[in-house]
Amino acid sequence: MNLQIEYYNDGTDFHEIDPLSINPEYLTDFSIYEKLQYKGNQYRFRCLLLDPSSIPKERLMELLRSWKNVYIHEHQAKNYHQYLKDNLSYILNHDEIDISKKTDTLISLSTEVVKESFELNFAKAGCGKKALSNIHQLISQAIEFITDINSLNGIANLIGHDYDTHTHSIKVGWLMATFINANKDLFTPKKDHGFKNLLIQATVAGLLHDIGKIKIPSNILNKNGKLDNLEYIIIQSHTAYSVCLLFDTGISRYASQAILYHHENEDGSGYPTGLASDQIPMIAKICHIADVFDALTSKRSYKESKSPYEALKIMAGNNPYLDTLKKFEKEVSDNVKIPATALVRDDYDIKLRRLREKEMMEEEAKKRVEARTKLRDQGMVHCFDKELLKRFIQTINRSESFELSALL
Repeated sequence: MNLQIEYYNDGTDFHEIDPLSINPEYLTDFSIYEKLQYKGNQYRFRCLLLDPSSIPKERLMELLRSWKNVYIHEHQAKNYHQYLKDNLSYILNHDEIDISKKTDTLISLSTEVVKESFELNFAKAGCGKKALSNIHQLISQAIEFITDINSLNGIANLIGHDYDTHTHSIKVGWLMATFINANKDLFTPKKDHGFKNLLIQATVAGLLHDIGKIKIPSNILNKNGKLDNLEYIIIQSHTAYSVCLLFDTGISRYASQAILYHHENEDGSGYPTGLASDQIPMIAKICHIADVFDALTSKRSYKESKSPYEALKIMAGNNPYLDTLKKFEKEVSDNVKIPATALVRDDYDIKLRRLREKEMMEEEAKKRVEARTKLRDQGMVHCFDKELLKRFIQTINRSESFELSALL
């Protein structure tokens, strides 16, 4: 569609964009308009630049800085969206753009890419590689921004929101990238790959660490409440599903380890294989910390969100009921039937007796599920590498949006 130089419109055909987000070298990809009051509920939208290529770049920069609000026609919204994808690095590294606007752009594009990955048919040849390629392209442009401590101000704005698998994955990848960049001394990347590639691979792992949940039945994944023991076991299979789905995509061994083992606990009580201590790859330990931190600070249907301080206090705390917690976890992993606390004796109706016993077992199982959830919040330090957890707290404490000194 050939756009007009001028429109009279109530505004529904136009979208506001930040002029600072426009790279002058790509301004020919779409037309920008100013919005002027006309009469009633009508506005006059006038094209600001008829031929951007005829204006020197320096002058274009001055104009973009001088305009408070500019607009694009809805027929070019797709062009602008593609522009954002191609120029994400330019936007994120622009010193004059507010960090909240950078974060909004990054989250919007990242959510789209992650959602697309979760909706792909991995049984179809090439789909997995496409998902990995799209995420890799996005992360490559964003890596300098998300590895900067100051970018955690953007993460802080997302703390406490309702849990969403896609946003959760983005935050986990983001936290991993920032942590690794701030703790370079822990890593000795191979010379042929380099530290930047290590950062990218770790972030890719964070964004895809829960991809296996697409294989989990939706009634379990979206359950409005606590999971029972069988559902909990089914959920645990998502780590193996994730690696299986990504097996033929060319994903690095480094990222695969993070994805497969990010629920392993330091004391060997995690899943899927019960690894402990030095058996667990460092990248998986980091993913685990970021994953639990975001899960605790997110709101769920069955729990309120915790503040970063509260979450990390739980993560760094010793659990006085650890033996009981492990007993309950073992019951789940063994998938044993919870014994009824008493037998119902009714010689007149065997069916009624068995029904009541079943109800009692279900009631007992429900109580243990609730108890297990509460027991976890008593302390989780047994789940993590203490030195890495301490470093994680120190790292995010360096951001002005977090105050965690009392934990150090």
